[in-house]
Amino acid sequence: MKYVLGIDAGSSYIKLVLIDEQQKTVARNIIKRGADIDASCRESYNTLLNTSPIDKNDINGIMATGYGRKQVTFCNEVITEITALSVGGFTVAPDVRTIIDIGGQDSKVIAVDTSGKVVDFVMNHKCSAGTGKFLEVTSASLGVTIEDLGRLSQAADTRLRLSSTCTVFAESEIVSYIARGVKKENIIKALHAAISGQIVGLFHQVNSVDDGKILLAGGVALNEGLVHELSGWLNREVLVPEYPQYTGAYGAAIYLQRKRKDRKTD
Repeated sequence: MKYVLGIDAGSSYIKLVLIDEQQKTVARNIIKRGADIDASCRESYNTLLNTSPIDKNDINGIMATGYGRKQVTFCNEVITEITALSVGGFTVAPDVRTIIDIGGQDSKVIAVDTSGKVVDFVMNHKCSAGTGKFLEVTSASLGVTIEDLGRLSQAADTRLRLSSTCTVFAESEIVSYIARGVKKENIIKALHAAISGQIVGLFHQVNSVDDGKILLAGGVALNEGLVHELSGWLNREVLVPEYPQYTGAYGAAIYLQRKRKDRKTD
């Protein structure tokens, strides 16, 4: 059996997914990105090989996507994050018509049709406002970990408002709230609301083919507090795949596999 590897060289993390001929994930790996993206990808690749029973010679293709995709020197091909996320999200949930990805440096809303083809998309990449980096910086100001944000926000008892989603201004506002003795839980809920407001703004700019279902991809989707807040803002259920942070890498692998099969049938 031959395998295909998808690499999502993100701005914050490197995600790898290895699939078999039935599109089943047989191995996955994630590490924090270092200064050298290619070196980080190689490190993750070697770790994946050392911790799985798959022989390197049985991997017959590597597709890279993500922020640093063009810096991955050992891949065969590259595709955009929009394509990878649409393929990965649609493969996981074929009834999905909108895929939202909150990345480390930007956020994306992608509309797909009944065949999974991208019909429209919009991105917020002016700054890190409303992104994973925004959460990372502001959570540090609160003295809590990223992993604790979702749990803590569930204990909020007052709805606050952050006047800005600019990371610099929001951090200053959070410091002011802390100085006034405002509960961390309430500040965190306000963070989630600020991000949700940004995403809803993008959502309404996309020409979706129908109402369909909404899928949230990316590591931020592991934050149950944000998922709940976003669902409320959209007034729609937001689906989260089992491994949301790997959606792009999985989509890259699927895309390459399909491309290889199409070449064989030509």
